[in-house]
Amino acid sequence: MRSAPGPADAMTMWAQACESLRTRIGEQNYAAWIAPLRCTWVDDDVMLEAPDRLTRELVGRHFADVIAQAVAAVAGRRCTVRVDLPAVPAPLPIRTTPPLPDHTFQTFVVGDSNERAFAAARAVAARHTTAPLFLHGPGGVGKTHLLHAIAHELDARRLAVACLPAARFIEGLVGAICNDRHVVFWRELRVLGALLLDDVHSLAGQERMQEHLMDGLVAWAKEGRILALTSDRAPGDVAGLAARVRDEFVSGVIAGIAPPEPSLCLRLVHSKARALGLALEAGLATRLAATVSGNVRRLEGALRSLLAHARLRGRDIDAALALEVLPPLRRTPDVPPTVERIIAVTARAFRLPPRGLRGNSRRAIVVLPRHVAMYLALKLCRQSAAQLAREFGCNYTTVRNACRAVGKKIEMDRELRALVAEIERRLVDDTP
Repeated sequence: MRSAPGPADAMTMWAQACESLRTRIGEQNYAAWIAPLRCTWVDDDVMLEAPDRLTRELVGRHFADVIAQAVAAVAGRRCTVRVDLPAVPAPLPIRTTPPLPDHTFQTFVVGDSNERAFAAARAVAARHTTAPLFLHGPGGVGKTHLLHAIAHELDARRLAVACLPAARFIEGLVGAICNDRHVVFWRELRVLGALLLDDVHSLAGQERMQEHLMDGLVAWAKEGRILALTSDRAPGDVAGLAARVRDEFVSGVIAGIAPPEPSLCLRLVHSKARALGLALEAGLATRLAATVSGNVRRLEGALRSLLAHARLRGRDIDAALALEVLPPLRRTPDVPPTVERIIAVTARAFRLPPRGLRGNSRRAIVVLPRHVAMYLALKLCRQSAAQLAREFGCNYTTVRNACRAVGKKIEMDRELRALVAEIERRLVDDTP
C-alpha cells in the first residue's frame, strides 16, 4: 500500500487537480462547490471535507466522478474520493485562543523597519513556503500582529491553526512530560497544519524545556507543517536557543523588525486613529508620532486614553486635551523658557507687540494675551507668582487672578484652549 503524500505534496497535488476541475466544470460551479472543500490524503483515499450537508450531497452526486478523474491524473494512480463533513476535532493538549480580529495583514502598516518581516509572514500565510519563520524585535513593533495575521489567513484557507504564547505551550508540554505522554502530546497536535508560538524569549534559561520543545518543532517543520515563532531578541541572544535555530532551521527565514521610523510613526498614528473613529489635527498627530514613538501598543493606548477622556468630559480631542491627558506631551525642557521668551511668543500668537503684555494697561486687546502669558509663565518658568509679578510689572494678586481666569476660560473656550496649547508647544519644542 502506498503511503500518503506529505502535507506539502498533498497541497500541491490538490491545487493541480483543482486547476483541472476549474476548466472542466466552469468557474461558477468551481467557486460554488469545489473551492469550499478541504482536502486530506490518506493512503489512496482522498478525503474531501464539505462545509455543510448541502455541499456534501451535491458534490457527491454531481462532481465525484470528475474529481476522481482529476485526482488520478495528478497522482498517477486511481484514488478513492470521499466527501464528508469534518469530524469533530479531538481536544488539543494545549489551550488556544482565537487571533485578535483587528490583527490582520490589511490593518498592518508597512514601512522600511518591518517590510521584510511583513513579506515573510505573507509568504507563510499564502502557503508559498513551509519553511519555518522566526520574527524578532523589541516589544510593541508588530510581531504579535503578524503572527495573528498569519493565523487569520490560514484559517480562511481552512487549515487548522494553533496560535498561542510559547509559555502556555510549554505548560502543556511540561504536563505531558510529567505524565510520560511526551510522544502522545506531539501526536495529538498532528491534527494541526500550523503552529504559531509567540514570545519564545520567555523560555530563556530553561535549557531542558527548550531541548524538548526544539526536538518537537524540528520534527514538526520537517513534516512540511507551518511553523512561526516570535521573540523580542534575535535567536543568538536567547540563551540556549541559538544553536538549535541556526542548525535545524537553516532553511527557514529569520526576519527582524526595528522600531518604526518617523514617517511610519506618523502613518501609524493616523491608521490607529481612523480605526478608533478619531479625527486628529495635523499638529497633534505629528506631535503624538514624535512623542509616543517606537511602540505601537503604547501609541494605541495613548489614543484610547484620549478617546475615553474626551467622551467622559464631553470635549473635543485637541492639543489642549492631549496635553492634559498624556504626560509625555508635557515634557519640560531642561532649561525652562524665560519670561521674555514667553511674552514674545504669546504676543506673536495674538499679533501684538511684546511691550503691550507688561504693565497694568486695561485695554481689552491686551488683557487676555497678558493673562495667557502669565498663565504659561507660572506653568513653565518654575518661578513663584511673586517673582513673576515683578517680571510683568504688576502685583502678586494680579498674577494669581489672571492664571485662575485663563484656567477657567480654556475649559469653556475651545479656540482659546487650542491657541494656548499651541503656544505652549512652541515654547517647549523651541526652547534652546
